[in-house]
Amino acid sequence: MQRFDTETLRLMTLFENVTGAPVKDCVVEENTIYYVVDEGKVGMAIGKNGASVHHAEKIAGKTIKLFEFSKELVRFVRNLIPQAREVKIKNDENGTVVEIKIEKKNRAVVIGRDGKNLKLFKELLQRNHNVIDLVIK
Repeated sequence: MQRFDTETLRLMTLFENVTGAPVKDCVVEENTIYYVVDEGKVGMAIGKNGASVHHAEKIAGKTIKLFEFSKELVRFVRNLIPQAREVKIKNDENGTVVEIKIEKKNRAVVIGRDGKNLKLFKELLQRNHNVIDLVIK
């Protein structure tokens, strides 16, 4: 079970109160907050013309990025990384490994500066689906 610090819990509650969308997971970085919202609730979280998410960004003073949760691992990976052309799930004695194929032109975007995005995706996959590694091919 994921443990959140007071600041993260405060930001999760704030987001839920502003948007009405239940938050499943949250990662807070310097200028950005990443929320994983319940399946089917992304529209609610964004609001009409992005009003809800913009209001939450103003209050929090940070950029907000949203991902939709899915109990189905492949769908969750696609929600996190829409650029993934192919998603393979491998289970071995150590645990679950997700392997994705991405076109060369999208690699930099998916990996992010200094691997920041990749680190975030790995953390979210680990916390929500107990995935031990994410491999990009």
